[in-house]
Amino acid sequence: MTTAARPPDPRRVRARREAMAALRAQRAEAARFRRSVTLVAMSVVAPGSAQLIAGHRKTGKIALGIYGGLIGVLLLVLWLVPLQDLAGLAVRPWLLTAFKLLAFGVAGAWIVLLLDAWRLGHPPGLSQKHRLIMIGATLALAAMVSTPFFVAARYATAAHDAVVEMFPSGQVAAASDGRLNILLLGVDAGDGRVGVRPDSINLVSIDVRTGEPAMISLPRNLENARFPDGTPADAEFPRGFSGDGDESDYMLNATWTFGEENPELFEGPSGPGPTAVKQAVEGTLGVPVHYYVAVDLQGFRDIIDAIGGITIRVNEELPIGDKGKVLEPGLQELDGYHALWYARSREGSSDYARMARQRCVIGALVNQADPQTVLSNFVELADASKSVITTDIPRQDLANLVDLALKAKDEEITSLQFVPPLIVPADPDIGLIHDEVDALLSGDAKPAPSETASEEPSDPPADEPAEEAPAEESTDEPTDEPTDDGAQDEEDEETEEQTPVEMSSVCSYE
Repeated sequence: MTTAARPPDPRRVRARREAMAALRAQRAEAARFRRSVTLVAMSVVAPGSAQLIAGHRKTGKIALGIYGGLIGVLLLVLWLVPLQDLAGLAVRPWLLTAFKLLAFGVAGAWIVLLLDAWRLGHPPGLSQKHRLIMIGATLALAAMVSTPFFVAARYATAAHDAVVEMFPSGQVAAASDGRLNILLLGVDAGDGRVGVRPDSINLVSIDVRTGEPAMISLPRNLENARFPDGTPADAEFPRGFSGDGDESDYMLNATWTFGEENPELFEGPSGPGPTAVKQAVEGTLGVPVHYYVAVDLQGFRDIIDAIGGITIRVNEELPIGDKGKVLEPGLQELDGYHALWYARSREGSSDYARMARQRCVIGALVNQADPQTVLSNFVELADASKSVITTDIPRQDLANLVDLALKAKDEEITSLQFVPPLIVPADPDIGLIHDEVDALLSGDAKPAPSETASEEPSDPPADEPAEEAPAEESTDEPTDEPTDDGAQDEEDEETEEQTPVEMSSVCSYE
């Protein structure tokens, strides 16, 4: 006799079915999570691919086509366009504006595609844990892909504002005898100064074919400066810039203030002050001055700080006038504050030593402002430059000047200083000055090794200056800036005979 089979327990059957359903639901949710992760990841690698796979073919094809086109254009530009041409494009305001808008557009579109990929992953079908993971991952990835474009847009904005604010729109100057001459002025317009007086006066002449640069320095206390033939100033001062009264009012560094006070003699787009200095340097050196760049020395420290400081090997102990502190001899990392003291300190120093130090700082800036340093500090450098630099270089000529600057960067800077005993600043031989300049720019004269900025450490000087300018009176409280008041200027400008100091006896830069 057989026993009848017991019917299955309904509760067990129901529990088994519920467990299998839960397992299937768990597996389905895991599959949706993997699909959601895949779609978002695909949007990071190739924006538009997630839409293409999810069935939104039109959107996906358009996005992938634009993405592929941008990548192709970028690769072609990097392959075919030289670095100097790319740098030249970076100073065109309209192109910078277009690039900024493109960067914002690409970043915004990429973020939208990422969020759409997250939507296509069906967030409501995910568990709470996976939903939170996908939200966090999507937002993080959106920030990751958009940050480079926002940074690029910020750089483009800084460059655009700097170009528009610093460089006027004007006529491009043609090179003369194959050379472009730019006047560099260190202008001190600080408190206690009567008008604006250039503290350093240097003409940089660059061969437009080879990029070979030459720097010609004039002392600020030069008297009887000449003006170009045929100009109103030449008619006013046929025998040189001189007159009755205080002789300091008729030195080379007083021409800016004189021009501002007599604008009818110095008409031009640069303004009467800069035009007066340009004409005085042009007539004295016998070469045309195409452009000028004036740097406010009180703000010069901001530019140094913006590039992270400069490295200079100082060969002599230099008082910085801050409660007896000094710059010690040796390799020095100078921030903006100490670089400004180094370039302008008067205590125990002559005007000609200061000229050499200022030329050394210029050389260090040129040498150390490599593309990587400039790019890494670009926004700060652009902001600092806008507030401390004035110039008449037209923005239409910036692309050509960038190309010329890249050529000149790796060339050796040859220099010529018009200081005693070569000339007597109180009574300069203008004919001799013209001959020396012609010989330098034509390549007929070879400067002494000490007249060329060296990148190697040099030996300390054997001789000290024969005469020193009066030292500043020390104070009990430290000052934030080098003292440069009018009384000290007059004392320095009255000093006619001082021993020149070559650059190699002052410093070298690494």
